[in-house]
Amino acid sequence: MKTITLFQRVALIAVLVLPALVYIIFVYGQNEVFFQTLDYVGEKVYDEEKQDTLYYEIPDFELLSAQNRMVTNEGLDSTIYVVSFFFANCPSICPAMNFHLNEIEHRFKGYPDFKLLSITVDPDRDGAEALGIYQKERNYSMDKWMFVTGAKEQIYDLAKGLFLNAYEDQTAEGGFLHSTNAIIVDWNGNIRSRKDDSGNIIGSYDVLEVTQLNDLESDIKVLIAEYERDKHNLLDD
Repeated sequence: MKTITLFQRVALIAVLVLPALVYIIFVYGQNEVFFQTLDYVGEKVYDEEKQDTLYYEIPDFELLSAQNRMVTNEGLDSTIYVVSFFFANCPSICPAMNFHLNEIEHRFKGYPDFKLLSITVDPDRDGAEALGIYQKERNYSMDKWMFVTGAKEQIYDLAKGLFLNAYEDQTAEGGFLHSTNAIIVDWNGNIRSRKDDSGNIIGSYDVLEVTQLNDLESDIKVLIAEYERDKHNLLDD
């Protein structure tokens, strides 16, 4: 079997990451008025403690990863991440979903503040050990991609709070129904997305549709650029 040299690895990562870096450099070179951003998903909520109306934030969660580590929404602050639902014994849509999400992971492999979060809808069978086997067998990144499990009701309630679907359905293939869509969560716990041609916020991206998968990749680049700009501005203040 042919051995991949260090130079080849570096070259491969450069090819994958370069489009995102070029985009970031481009937007830094533009005036603020031309800077593209993504919209916020969900109705604004009044925060009594802060006495201010704030953008909708995802619900708090505590889930267990395939590496037996606790994953929380607070722990993912300062991170841009894509959230989706699946289950290890899914006979139909999940393999295709994760195949495409794996392409997204590869595309942003070199950006340290980006991750994927895939939540099982079948926690009774998908414990941490089972998810670890699932992840290892498919050679999915353990650094960038978190496969997580938890209490069933918490997971289903969380799906609602993310504006996605996840629930048991004995009539469905595999016994569960869940969205084929994924969402982007920003570094503050806000769901972000583009608008469609009619000016409506799309909210989520169907990762089984090539066009929407491309939109997802493009919008991650936009969000990375926004995040890097904000960090840059904070350092200048």
